[in-house]
Amino acid sequence: MSKKLISEAYEQLTRHYTRLDPHAETWNLWIKANKSLSETYEVAIGTVLVQNTNWRNVNNAIANLRRANIFSFKKIQKINLKKLEELVKPAGFYTQKALYLKSLSKIFLTYSNRDDLPSRQDLLACKGIGKETADSILVYCFQKPVPIVGTYTRRFFARLHGDVIYLRMKYEDIQQEINKELETNFEVFGRFHALVVVHGQNLCQKNDPKCTQCFLSEYCMYGKNHLNNPKIAQIQIKIVQSPKSKRNTR
Repeated sequence: MSKKLISEAYEQLTRHYTRLDPHAETWNLWIKANKSLSETYEVAIGTVLVQNTNWRNVNNAIANLRRANIFSFKKIQKINLKKLEELVKPAGFYTQKALYLKSLSKIFLTYSNRDDLPSRQDLLACKGIGKETADSILVYCFQKPVPIVGTYTRRFFARLHGDVIYLRMKYEDIQQEINKELETNFEVFGRFHALVVVHGQNLCQKNDPKCTQCFLSEYCMYGKNHLNNPKIAQIQIKIVQSPKSKRNTR
């Protein structure tokens, strides 16, 4: 094959998903450059609220925050913790997520009057912020060109390359593979991450991948070979057995 798998997959995903369904409006906000302060706030809290839940629940929690007029980092800091827990309850794990939002808002407020931005290490030092969440904030809030790696990415790469190693590969090693093939651009990295999530929800599902319907069947090693290659067929068993990520769906 003349083209590399990741770059070819990105082209095909971009061509197929002309709108980032099923959450086009949400994704378009996240990928948007030069966000307003309120848009940045919404995206930042979304990276926390979406952990281990789905966007319907996140949107319900965000709607609660809007109705309570808690829609700035300053207000997150000032609100009573128990009240914040009640507002974000639809997103699940609300006691932890309320604490995470308090921690994250403190970082944003610390840097609001400075010329620099919080570093990846600053974000990782926040309670409840892991690598995927930190990199999502860097890309979607600060427009930094950083590849984002999540459970969907690992599953997608394992099938695309026909290699189970991607399920346990170091986060940074997968980032390097993405860096080698895609343009170093925040929008490209953000869109690729979004497209992989959407594809994982629509076709490349964890328990029941729709390989016969997939437009990547020409390129995907699992899609092409899992019916006649026992080694590649084992990838699905490993995917089903793999533990849940702290970040589930976005």
